[in-house]
Amino acid sequence: MSEFPEWFCLKDRPNFTIDAQINPDDARYYFGRDDIKGRLQRQVRRSFIAPGVPKLMVWGPYGSGKTQTLFYLEHYLKTETPSACKGRPHILYVAAEMRSNSAANHLHMQLMEALGKETVAGWVRELFDQATDLDTALQELAEDLNIALALKELRAAGPSSFTAWRWLTGQPLRTTEITGLSLTRNLGEVGAGDLVNALVAVGSLASRVGKKLIFLIDELEELTNVRAGDAAESIHQYFRRLGEPANDSVGLLVGFKADVFDDAPRILQRGDIVGRVGTSNYINIPPLPAVQDVKTFLTELLSNLILHDKAQALITAHNLDTEFGVYPFERSASELLADYATQDISRALPRYIINAVNECAIQGWDEQKYLIDEGIVNTVAQFLFV
Repeated sequence: MSEFPEWFCLKDRPNFTIDAQINPDDARYYFGRDDIKGRLQRQVRRSFIAPGVPKLMVWGPYGSGKTQTLFYLEHYLKTETPSACKGRPHILYVAAEMRSNSAANHLHMQLMEALGKETVAGWVRELFDQATDLDTALQELAEDLNIALALKELRAAGPSSFTAWRWLTGQPLRTTEITGLSLTRNLGEVGAGDLVNALVAVGSLASRVGKKLIFLIDELEELTNVRAGDAAESIHQYFRRLGEPANDSVGLLVGFKADVFDDAPRILQRGDIVGRVGTSNYINIPPLPAVQDVKTFLTELLSNLILHDKAQALITAHNLDTEFGVYPFERSASELLADYATQDISRALPRYIINAVNECAIQGWDEQKYLIDEGIVNTVAQFLFV
């Protein structure tokens, strides 16, 4: 008995799942939504003209493909870098975690730790090699002398470098540690804007050494967990300042779950955030609207995950009622699956469709059938699209 991937002629993968977090090569896939894909690409390209980096909010229901959208944009930026992007994209993925009392410093630390001390220290060393005077160069990048001093300290080896990094991430230092670095206060003591100034300075440093710093911030529906009023306001101010036109060095590609926009975190709905990001940069990823859209999604999925020559040889050898792009489904079974997917429009989503393909294929393999027939689809799909 052949193994599952061999049975269905899969390309170097164990099943039909698409997950760029497990398999980075999957980031190149964006099936069945050419209109949305084109809009995403246009908005990202335009963003490098003004404001200079992308600031984009992607939202939709659970299973709509928000995470895949973020990873696709990363792939697009790295493989088809827009000509207006002045630097090589340096892109980092962060799955946000927010508690009831989380404030701006909590989010800031997550972003900085994703970036990493050694990366920023390496950029400081690159700047040192380029600049005639490192102190002057850093002060030009940072509004606050404290930030310039902390960045400079990252070049050093030993405890002071780690202390400086802790300061830049917003962790509170003891008085002796602050004075040891010749700083005047902890980062963030004067508000969320203080944290943003540090992050933007790091972005400006990246630009100076030929990079463009862009964060993929996923699962930002977590902001609804924040209950404390002061904490929520600090996060609001953090995003407000990052959304300012003056920030042309730190890009934000944000994903959050919302069935309708009114379900979005209140912070991201506020007028001063929407106004800075731009309404055209809030992009909804809805369910696939019609049977034909599901068919297109299935065709693109199957065509990309299955070995063409091997599948074609199997189809010919056994005279199977299918074709490439429909295989491993019978023609009528593929039509039936698309019908099931659109019976409830709220379930016509990539996650459910891919899950249905996998479950049908597993049933077919278990029954040792070369093709998934209508009987298998009827057995499996009725439980997945309800």
